[in-house]
Order: sequence, then structure tokens, then C-alpha cells
Amino acid sequence: MKIQFLGTAAAEAIPAVFCTCDVCRKVRKTGGKDVRTRCQTLLDDSLLIDFGPDTYHHCLTWGVDLSRVRDCIVTHVHQDHFQPAELTYLRRPFAVTPEDYPYFRIWGSEDIAPLVAETFANPRIRGEYREIRPFNTYEIAGFSVTPLKANHGTAHPYVYLIEKEGKCLLYAHDSGLFPDETWEYLAGLEKHLDLISFDCTGGTEDDLDYEAHMCLGRNVRCRERLKEMGLVDESTRCFVNHFSHNGKDVLWEDLEPQARAAGFEVTYDGLITEI
Repeated sequence: MKIQFLGTAAAEAIPAVFCTCDVCRKVRKTGGKDVRTRCQTLLDDSLLIDFGPDTYHHCLTWGVDLSRVRDCIVTHVHQDHFQPAELTYLRRPFAVTPEDYPYFRIWGSEDIAPLVAETFANPRIRGEYREIRPFNTYEIAGFSVTPLKANHGTAHPYVYLIEKEGKCLLYAHDSGLFPDETWEYLAGLEKHLDLISFDCTGGTEDDLDYEAHMCLGRNVRCRERLKEMGLVDESTRCFVNHFSHNGKDVLWEDLEPQARAAGFEVTYDGLITEI
């Protein structure tokens, strides 16, 4: 399974558009891996995770051909992860798609339906929406996809268990420590997680005073609980992802050594890895 992290930031990106904090001022000068666009990921060039405001930028920067991507799973309805207005450009003359192009399919919770209803009611737009429910498994773009309940403050946010050809990915954005129902589901699995992408909005903090995101300390505790369940071992690759300029030690030079010492790899925009 090929995993390409197209964007790796929280809602306001890094540097944030209006921000003059020390982190944002420095990143504007130094650039590199510290420049982070809004979180989005592509699997095997065929399954997109989230459709946020930087999708067009990601297509240009990383050479993503959306005419060849037919399916997108959505984690939740916050605007940094889902921008349905862009879907209006699926119709001619905005997009001249191949004659055999069937659709661009959005998969997500019931929260998505009202956001795409008017757009996909237009017969000229080659798009459709499929509702998916937590703890059920769906075959999407050659993957087995199971949405799990997240802890993020919207009505029905999801994290995803994604499997293909014996490999298993847990994509945990956006969420704080998982709700009890998700822990109970995970405890009943007899699987090996090959890769986990953890929400690390709080940077290297040990804990946060809000529930909707994670930080390095929460990542460690979450990984340890998964180890106790037998889902994680020393071969599991654990990534931290989804960073805010407000997090602690989020600049690469500060973040990467601390994450590595804790047994985590750090994502950056454009990173490609395989499991």
C-alpha cells in the first residue's frame, strides 16, 4: 500500500495566513518541511482521504490527477477536511472529463449528505454520495474500509481502518483519544496494524486541556493501549501528523528528534511511504 501525505497541517496551516507568531514568522523565512498545508492523504493513487481547501494545490504540487481518482472518504465536516463547493467543478465546461469517467464518489457519515445534496442533484455533475456507518466494512477502490467513531466534536466524525492485500492502516484524524465504542471494537479485532497516522495537533505536549485532538503524550498512550490489545508491535510504523502552529515544538528541528525518541516518524507535505 502506497501512502502519500499530501498535506499535514491543522485547519489554519503553517504558516497561518494572518499569523505573526514566532513559528509562522520563522517558517515564512526558512520554508522546507515546516511549510504545511491542510491535511489530506492519497492511497495507491486511487483512494483520497478528505477533500479540503488545499486539494487543488496538492494536485499541482504532487502531480495528483484527480481524473484518475474516483473515490474519496471523508473524516468529518470541518472545512479544512471537506470543501464541497469545489465539487461543482465536476461538470462541463469546468471539467472536460474522459467519456468513460463514471463519477467522483464521496463516502462519509450522514453529516455529509446535506452538504452535497444540491450539487449532486445536478445531472451534469458526475458525482455521487454514499453514506457509510461506523463499524461496518465497505469495499472502496480496492480497499476494505471500516469507519470508526472519532472524538472530535462534530456530530459523526470518523477515523478509518483501511486494509488491502494483507496490510492494515489506522488513519486517526481528527480525533482525541477514541470513544469507548471504538476501543471496544478495536479490542475485538484479530489484526496487525502495519501503520498508524496519529493526530498530533498539540505537538510535543504531554496532554491537552481539550478532547478533540491529540499530542505526542496522547499518541504514546494510545499506542500503548493498542499494544496491550495485540494490534501493535515493534514492526508497526507510527507516524505523527496534523500539526498546528499553536502546538508545542512543532518546528521540524524541535519536533523530529523528540518524536523519534518516542518511537514515531514525523510526516511532512508530499511524504510517500509504503507498507
